[in-house]
Amino acid sequence: MIPLLSAQESTGVPQGPVSPKLSGLPPGPVTPQIAAAVMCNGVDRPSWCSGSDIGAWTNAAIKIVGCGEVYIPKGTYTQTTSIVKPRCVKLSGASGFATTLKYTAQTGCEVVIADSSGSSLYAPGALEDLNLVGPGAGPPADNHATLTCGVYLGGSDGGSTSPATHLDPGTNYGDHSNLNRVRISHFGVGVQFGLNTWRDTIFESVIASNTTGVSMPANVTANNPISNSGENITLLNSSVINNCGVGLFVGSGLLANFNLVNTSFDFNHSWAVQNGTAFSQNAVSLVNGYIVQPSQWIQNYGRMNLDGVYATDGSLSGALGYLIDNQGDNLTVTGGQFFNGGSGTTLNPAGVGSVWLGALVTPGLTGPVVGLIDRWGNAGFGALTASSAVVSGAVVGATLSGDILNQKAPDRLAGTSACSNGTKAISFSENYSSPPVILLFDETTPGGVKLSSKSTSGFTATCTEASDVFDWIVIGNPN
Repeated sequence: MIPLLSAQESTGVPQGPVSPKLSGLPPGPVTPQIAAAVMCNGVDRPSWCSGSDIGAWTNAAIKIVGCGEVYIPKGTYTQTTSIVKPRCVKLSGASGFATTLKYTAQTGCEVVIADSSGSSLYAPGALEDLNLVGPGAGPPADNHATLTCGVYLGGSDGGSTSPATHLDPGTNYGDHSNLNRVRISHFGVGVQFGLNTWRDTIFESVIASNTTGVSMPANVTANNPISNSGENITLLNSSVINNCGVGLFVGSGLLANFNLVNTSFDFNHSWAVQNGTAFSQNAVSLVNGYIVQPSQWIQNYGRMNLDGVYATDGSLSGALGYLIDNQGDNLTVTGGQFFNGGSGTTLNPAGVGSVWLGALVTPGLTGPVVGLIDRWGNAGFGALTASSAVVSGAVVGATLSGDILNQKAPDRLAGTSACSNGTKAISFSENYSSPPVILLFDETTPGGVKLSSKSTSGFTATCTEASDVFDWIVIGNPN
């Protein structure tokens, strides 16, 4: 039996079998401990053999398996060296709490998922069932902020929280990677996406108590398509919680889309989701998600849709004056419930208009809205009008709803008038952008009324008889 090394804690159960590349041993996953024992028992002992760095041991196991499975048994391990995991490797532990890797370096990343095999590999490997703990995120998570990241995917962009480019060149790829049941805490950035990353998934994972939870920075997104990053990035059934700053940050740019499905954003100390800081063409989709924060729910400078989202608390909405800041050209909300428990408004009144369909907003939707069908409107769907909807701000634009067809303002769409001395001039309640279509019907003398002139502000009718009564309808495009 291979002896236990100093970084391994015995669990009382046999270790798993190792790769068939190790002659005489049965096939199966390789543990870092076995890899260290194999490599350190030779003549050319690596320098890390005298220590207990689980990062170096795991890299040795990855070297042995090539593309295969590496398993880290239950235990708590100290790590100073970044683990570099190729896309085709499955690296797993006993569970998200049972196997803990404590990264003590003050820079760099605990796990780098990247390799130089090129864009055609499409190897869906995984990082699974691990608890990754960093050296510090700063207050309020801890007292020591660091420029580190928990997991970095793709080629390095050379940023302050990215891996060194000699370790992870920018030409490396990190696409089709999966994080499953991983807990990541106390880093500068929990999960960061670099160059050549797409179709990556974070599943059933917890990203908590980092400076920033998840990030694809602007120096990646703004450099697309050269960066080659951002296609179909998914957070599924996960939690992004208690981070010192932003929960999810997507830098301004283009060609990136994030799908946030059944994922919670709870008590982050800045925006739960921030899509850009200036005009952006990146898209973020929240589906059946949950946001509970006293302030700063969403900031959007790009394209965003919220479908069935439940957002609550909002007790400090008065701090900024609002909870949702839409500065982008497309924010669409479908269904869901939004409970604002503070003194501010739900929408930034100085923001760009958004579309709300069937959402329940309490105590009311205040701010720029370009389209609204309220869930109840205190009158049900039988009276879907701007006046009955739960909206206290101006509704920009209009549809053929009750307040239009019932003509709150006279002579807007139609009217009944009478000629005087054979003529009648009609002025519209508001001007049209171009001369409208006008239909006339004489009630007194069939066919006895005709249109003699029209403009954007009104029309003149002439009648066969001096005082004929006639009906009129106008169809056009009002300002």
